[in-house]
Amino acid sequence: MHELRRKNQTFIILLWHENMILPLYANRHAKIHVLVSQHFDGEIISRVLHAVGYRTVRGSSTRGGFGAFLEMKDKLKRYEVGITPDGPRGPRRKVKLGAVKLASETGKMIVPIGVASSRNRRLKSWDRFLLILPFSRCEVVYGKPYEVPLKTETLKLRSHAHNLEKILNQLDVIAQKCLER
Repeated sequence: MHELRRKNQTFIILLWHENMILPLYANRHAKIHVLVSQHFDGEIISRVLHAVGYRTVRGSSTRGGFGAFLEMKDKLKRYEVGITPDGPRGPRRKVKLGAVKLASETGKMIVPIGVASSRNRRLKSWDRFLLILPFSRCEVVYGKPYEVPLKTETLKLRSHAHNLEKILNQLDVIAQKCLER
């Protein structure tokens, strides 16, 4: 990720919905535009994100998706965008095609992120949201930039989505192993 920033290249950040808190905190000064749903809970999240320095693009796979997709394409000309590909309502840890299609249409790399914490609780929500407890040791792991070829057909987009699911899950395991050292 830092390599892409040094080259002044914009990219797509991908992380599981359940893991969003720690990477958001770690990257709060990076001028990232984050995809947030248009639902009521998205309004609350959007206000919090704006308060800590993020900008948002409003929309999701269930509401306002096409407009948000076009806006993210535009934002990627100058900024990084952050997407939780299994949000806003799941299914948990399944990459929907939007982020992969965005990479295919823009030629931008995807940077996947894994997260772990030594002390946490899981909420009883659809995503089993990771609530990091005070005094926890935490790890954020950035994967290698992932490329989706320009103008990839839908069938192959699904294959890339499946690959990214595996990568995101592996990065969470790697992050946990880093904590255990």
